[in-house]
Amino acid sequence: MRRRRYDSAVRLVPFVVLAAVLSGGWQPSPSVAERGVLRLHYIQKAIGYERYAISRDGAGLSLTADFDFTDRGGRVQLMASLRTTTDYAPLALSAKGKTYRFVNVDSQVVVEGATATVRADGREQQVAVTPAFYTIDGYAPFSAQMMMLRYWKTHGRPRVMQTVPGLPVNDVTIELRGRDTIRGVALDRYVVDGVVWGRETIWLDQAGALAAAITRAGGLSFEAIREDLEPALIEFVERGAQDRIADLGAITATVRPVHEGSYALTGATVVDGTDQAPIRDAVVVIHDGRVTAVGPRAAVTIPRGVAVVPADGLTIVAGLWDMHTHVTQIEWAPVYLAAGVTTVRDMGNEFEFITALRRAVSSGRALGPRVLGAGLIDGGGDNAFGVYDATTPDQGRRLVRKYHQAGFEQIKLYTQLTAPVVDAICAEAHRLGMSVTGHIPVAMTLEQAVAAGMDQIAHLPIRGEAGSPSVTKTIAFLKAHGTVMDPTQSWGELLGHAAGTPIAAFQPGIVTVPPPLNRLFSNAGTADIDAAEARRRVERGLRIVKALADAGVAVVAGTDEGVPGHSVHREIELYAEAGFTPLQALQAATIVPARAMRLDRDLGTIEPGKRADLAILDANPLDDVHNVRRVRWTVSNGRMYEAAALWKSVRFNR
Repeated sequence: MRRRRYDSAVRLVPFVVLAAVLSGGWQPSPSVAERGVLRLHYIQKAIGYERYAISRDGAGLSLTADFDFTDRGGRVQLMASLRTTTDYAPLALSAKGKTYRFVNVDSQVVVEGATATVRADGREQQVAVTPAFYTIDGYAPFSAQMMMLRYWKTHGRPRVMQTVPGLPVNDVTIELRGRDTIRGVALDRYVVDGVVWGRETIWLDQAGALAAAITRAGGLSFEAIREDLEPALIEFVERGAQDRIADLGAITATVRPVHEGSYALTGATVVDGTDQAPIRDAVVVIHDGRVTAVGPRAAVTIPRGVAVVPADGLTIVAGLWDMHTHVTQIEWAPVYLAAGVTTVRDMGNEFEFITALRRAVSSGRALGPRVLGAGLIDGGGDNAFGVYDATTPDQGRRLVRKYHQAGFEQIKLYTQLTAPVVDAICAEAHRLGMSVTGHIPVAMTLEQAVAAGMDQIAHLPIRGEAGSPSVTKTIAFLKAHGTVMDPTQSWGELLGHAAGTPIAAFQPGIVTVPPPLNRLFSNAGTADIDAAEARRRVERGLRIVKALADAGVAVVAGTDEGVPGHSVHREIELYAEAGFTPLQALQAATIVPARAMRLDRDLGTIEPGKRADLAILDANPLDDVHNVRRVRWTVSNGRMYEAAALWKSVRFNR
């Protein structure tokens, strides 16, 4: 497809428009042909707006968009402009601001013929573009995705489109999934894959205007809904969730287990997760999802007719756990298995999506790790997180019962809760056999929250230096109360690294991730520190983690997402850097979380009778803890998958 050439004055239009928006607020041109307002929601909580206008601009069209929300007290704003031909072919894009609290955007693209000049990520480059391509930088503004869909429909619905900025380009696919009638409005439902990592759902009305969109921001679900359709938010969420579970079913049908049923792994070294020495030249017999025998080859009889899987030179460890994640998209399911993770604890999600995902995985209809749920409850108000709020004890108790009836194992407290409500939530959760984790509410001290009934604590809310009297006293208090700590050190390292320091310097997994995810993380980091200071902050946290473990406080590996799959490995590595032995670091991601969740009779070690959840590695992590990254196969509930096929199924470069 030919691109129109235009002079330098025309090329400057988007940047002039952007400057006007930034200086004068939202002031669309008098020649506006179309305008729209979208209500923005973060895990269903209304937090802001996107306002856009499309104007006729000479021989083309000009979109200006103001994307603006406030999440937990922090404002996020993006100003963007997009110039296209009248048939939506892109000519120029400009976007500046943020799309999430830690995601900065500063991009400019100008297209001439088959070349795009891209200024993004602090550099400028010339990119050759294919006939089917678009200019877009992440999910926001949503109106730019609307324009991209119009382009796709107008230009023959290409199977794959390139988008810029990328690394240097990115592949995007679009599929028309069906038509929904919501509140009397006929809407076409599209799936867009590749603008962000994973699939988005976008609805356009019959005039091509954007009605609703469901994506992810900062790893959590993000929704944009046209104001007249906002009462149907849950209907959109449920319809999108149905499509995503169907997508995971399609991956499950494609990435088949290489072994299941009854088989025996022979010749590997088994690190069973207990304090026993590794078993050399071992045999592990699996039958119907359970380990039926494990031991030295000379001591284990393989039943007649059982398939033998040679694993000479490999190492088998118990399946890993991620005790702090938000599984807000189906792509996490194959990624976790690819990384050797067989159990995760979800720490806050869209209720409709996570319950559907749990059902699909537990029923065997979809591949994925076992999902444990910690139901999020906050205290209401503008700074609250999510839509499950409790401002009275009765409201808190009702929400606990809702999560319990849905099969959640825990309650997660958040920061705006008051002490009386925390008391009620903890008492009701304990009455129902649930435990309580989460953040320390701002109205309470750590000691008050634990005394009220918090069994576990997320992140590392301990100030001071390890060994100081105050920290020593706090650690002794936690030990006395049997509190479990989920310090998420890999998350702190990722967000707190010095801006400009390559993430690959400490997280080599970053080079394998899809381009949109790579760009998201490449724009994270802290601007006001250098690499040495960033490392000092990491080391301070690790000293506290080691002091906790030395005092007998249970420390469990959790990532708060981070780099999908790879951050679990980094969390284990960081514990070893803190002074854990490699076995202790592994146990923080296996038997220790199993005990914390009262599932150690079934999970966490490789022993007869336990569920067959295993990670099979190319090298022994007791020799070098970094070998935990070298996953060849993962066994989940007895089904054995090839890691490389799982990575590939969700666009990772492995």
